[in-house]
Amino acid sequence: MTPTTSLKREPAAQAAPSAFRAWVYLIRLSIQRQARAHMMIWIALGLLAFTLFIVALNTQAGRWSMSYWRYPRRVGPTFEQHMLVLENAAALPWSPGGGEVYAAITASFRSYLEHASGFFVFSTWIVFGLFTTFLMPLWSLSFATEALGREREARNLLWVLTRPLSRPAIYLAKYLSILPWCLLLNVGGFALLCLAGGTPGRRAFVVYWPAILWGTLAFCALFHLMSAVLRRPAMVALLYSFFLETIMGNLPGYSKRLSISFYTRCLMFDRAHDFGMRPERPWIYLPVSGPTAYLYLAGFTAACLLVGIIVFSRREYLESAVA
Repeated sequence: MTPTTSLKREPAAQAAPSAFRAWVYLIRLSIQRQARAHMMIWIALGLLAFTLFIVALNTQAGRWSMSYWRYPRRVGPTFEQHMLVLENAAALPWSPGGGEVYAAITASFRSYLEHASGFFVFSTWIVFGLFTTFLMPLWSLSFATEALGREREARNLLWVLTRPLSRPAIYLAKYLSILPWCLLLNVGGFALLCLAGGTPGRRAFVVYWPAILWGTLAFCALFHLMSAVLRRPAMVALLYSFFLETIMGNLPGYSKRLSISFYTRCLMFDRAHDFGMRPERPWIYLPVSGPTAYLYLAGFTAACLLVGIIVFSRREYLESAVA
């Protein structure tokens, strides 16, 4: 009788430790942790829902038009009434050829009032007046201040720092983990607002989304830096958003150039130039060119990341130790 031989399975070869895989895992873990809703996220979503409601109401009422605007302001007839006067004047006896020219000019004004003016009104009120200077910085800080801020408040940042990764790699991983959520909230929220705005809104999304993207990168880098420097970054980021972006960003002169939203709007003006969008008083607003705005936002993002890496690498976060 021949002895039977037992088959033994060889143990599976374990993958060699890889710093890159550990870095990718940290990004994935941080993205999952950011998915846990907290107060700032609920505030941002509440503002999105409220703004969507307002935009939808104005779309339903047909408010994305200059036809109801008055000239002179507040006291004069509406633009629609001015148009009716012009169209009635077209019926008057004109010299040969003059009536056709006058009718063509009147028709072009009517076309702009009914179609093109909606893009101007939507851009002025929603994009420049509300989204760029208020909603975008507020939505960005909702996630950007939490990447390191929540780790410090939960007292587990020290555990993250003991992983076999360099501190610059950890800092960049935390920054990359907030970008999907911030881009989803800013670009996605902007897309929802534009869809609720009807035809003018859809045109605005096509024109303005690259500026929203670059503005989000810059805001995230700045607020991520604040979370590495400050113990309570959300409060300081809120003050920055309200005072520097919302108030100083709309002041005349060169002081507004300290705000990120100024360069974001300059990108928007540059892309919407063919649609006739420009600052109301350019000699007061003093915009920069589109390439200059691109360079500033890209340089500012890189500078914030570099400073954040230096601070994060040298600072001891002893308060994050578990008591």
